[in-house]
Amino acid sequence: MATPTPSTNTPQKHLAAFSSPAPRSVPPMMNYDSPAVLTMLNEGSVGMGISMSGMGMSQLGLSASAMGRADEDERRRRLENIIATLKTKPGRVGEEGITALCKKEGLDVDREVLPDGSVMLTLIIGSETICDIPIRNGEIQSVNLQIASDGDEDMSFGASGSKILRKSLRPLPGQSKINLTLDRFSHNLDKLLRMDKLSAPENGGVNCYKAIFGVYKSLRKLFEHEKKMALALVEANAPFASLKAEREVLCKKSGRPRINSGDCMGLSLEYWMDRRHIIPPKVAPQPSSAKGKQKVAPDAAAEDEEDAYDDPSTNTIYSLTIECESSPSSMFTPIRISDAWLSDSIYKPADTDMSTLLLAPPQPDWLVPEPTYLQPPPTSHDDDSADPSAMTLDATPGRLPNIRFTARFNPPLILPLSVAVSLQQSVGLDMHTQDIRPTTFVGLALRPGDVDPGMMGLAGASTDEVRSTTSVVVPGSDGGEQRERVRTHANALCVPRTEYARAVEALPFQHPRQLVEMLPVLRQYAFVTSLLRGTFDKVEKAQPATPLSPPLTPKTAHGGEGTGDGKAEDAPLHLDVALSYAHPTPRLSFTIPHPSATSPAPLRLSTSPSSSSPSPSPPTALLSALLSRSSTTITDTDTAPPLRAIIEVHPNAELLVSEQNIVAVEGGLAGSATGGDILDVDAHVDMQRAAEAGERVKRIARALDVCQDVGVWGEWVRREVAVVRGA
Repeated sequence: MATPTPSTNTPQKHLAAFSSPAPRSVPPMMNYDSPAVLTMLNEGSVGMGISMSGMGMSQLGLSASAMGRADEDERRRRLENIIATLKTKPGRVGEEGITALCKKEGLDVDREVLPDGSVMLTLIIGSETICDIPIRNGEIQSVNLQIASDGDEDMSFGASGSKILRKSLRPLPGQSKINLTLDRFSHNLDKLLRMDKLSAPENGGVNCYKAIFGVYKSLRKLFEHEKKMALALVEANAPFASLKAEREVLCKKSGRPRINSGDCMGLSLEYWMDRRHIIPPKVAPQPSSAKGKQKVAPDAAAEDEEDAYDDPSTNTIYSLTIECESSPSSMFTPIRISDAWLSDSIYKPADTDMSTLLLAPPQPDWLVPEPTYLQPPPTSHDDDSADPSAMTLDATPGRLPNIRFTARFNPPLILPLSVAVSLQQSVGLDMHTQDIRPTTFVGLALRPGDVDPGMMGLAGASTDEVRSTTSVVVPGSDGGEQRERVRTHANALCVPRTEYARAVEALPFQHPRQLVEMLPVLRQYAFVTSLLRGTFDKVEKAQPATPLSPPLTPKTAHGGEGTGDGKAEDAPLHLDVALSYAHPTPRLSFTIPHPSATSPAPLRLSTSPSSSSPSPSPPTALLSALLSRSSTTITDTDTAPPLRAIIEVHPNAELLVSEQNIVAVEGGLAGSATGGDILDVDAHVDMQRAAEAGERVKRIARALDVCQDVGVWGEWVRREVAVVRGA
């Protein structure tokens, strides 16, 4: 039987896997958000202009085993691949595993048996770092990391790094010790090794730790100044005043720089925190009695205050990890060892013109430090001709180091393609054509394991709906815990317009000013990603022990719903979300069933390409629906239209309600869910009512900002409307 050839037996469904989304050239003014960029080269070829001719069996991924001809050689090859893969994996936590890992990484390890029978392993990580790990009866006792450049009390890299390394050698919650491997420890050890290799004499002897510490000092100085300004706007005696001011700077100003925070080794600039307004109950102030103080563990007392108030399960943090990497100095501005990135005055002098001050708030007074040059290598006075480094141009005096700063996104951030291109251009890089991929927000953020909708859709086509089922705890009519119940939500997300996105993992930079300036845009998409992932994540998450509940509303005669028996209702509540992801302002369009409607399913916006009429963009479609119902008066009938709102996400994740039919607004700016019953009284009363209505509209966006949960916010909106109807 003849072996089939790729030209006659290649399954048609596999053709998309061999397509390249990168055009060979892109005009400089081309719109990267347009699907035409990725479809312009499709004609006459497969996928993105890659021909199938000249591809052999190995290129197609067809092996002898895949064609049913596995023999002894094939099985031996498989076994060798498995063994090679296992050799690359770190071993288990213990003396033998740590020793083997260090041997594989080329590190020297000193082993010493202490008088008490325990073993001390000393890891010599280059010329800058030493790590001591005492082990007793196979258990890791502690970790002591020491760095030669760590001499500043304000930047205890060794002490905080020791905590992270110790944590990486402990099992995670719910993990058994027998399954504990050195994966996390190996990742942190690799970071220390890279820093040491870049600081080695053969690379010029530039101390990368000092360069990172200099950036940290300037960023910390800016953070402390902005925190004082934020504290001035908070009541001094308010609970957690310092913490709230700190989180305000983290999410709205220049970010919070930290050395070795959480599980991340190195300098991190934290720029966004989920649910920053929510403080977990476990961090409530401890009793001031002596008995209460005795219960505080020594490790907890020595822990950083910032770590103590950050619960990863509630307050997920987005950060930029600042590191160093190899890069030719002729192509990119190299690192500079200095802490003078910011002037002592912190901010530029304020403008005396109040109108200009309101439009352009004060900006940080950034400085440009002097370049850092390489030191000349040591030469031998006995025989200059025998010195090979005498002819090395990269080591001659006056040369710049071949090292640059880089910021790694933790976690990687999903951005529109146009925004990713703009960020790269802001740091002096150009987008390469091979980096362009037909990926979308849905494929990257919500369905990373599935085929991306951008791979299948045509130019201008709509993506498929993303559906999920969640459970939301709804309080009873009196707000009591005994009357709360669980309601099932059937959620649907639609992205009517194909907008390409990219997962950004790292960006090089020359000056910390570049990072601070891009934070407002990063926060926009960090908020959108976090909000939608919490509702439309593919993996169903277990219900938390203490789930968030909607803000309580005063009890009214018509405010209660259900029986309050703690059971989920039979019919799920349908919540629809339409996403417009394009820069500069992403928009979220929500459709929520009215509390007085008989059917819990709202009227969905038509987004199917096969509809009789073309589907408009989400804001246009929702605006048309609102205008058609602007004169509708909601009564106690069962024909109430669904509640709808468009929320725009502006820089720094500032939320603005652009269109809504939840609150009655004077002047016809929005539809009214409670009827146009504003009385015709004097102008003062009209202005007062208009101001109150405006505050209620802002309260809609404020509620979403506080809870950052689509289900919780939807229940709160329904409850607010029910209260107004019953008032």
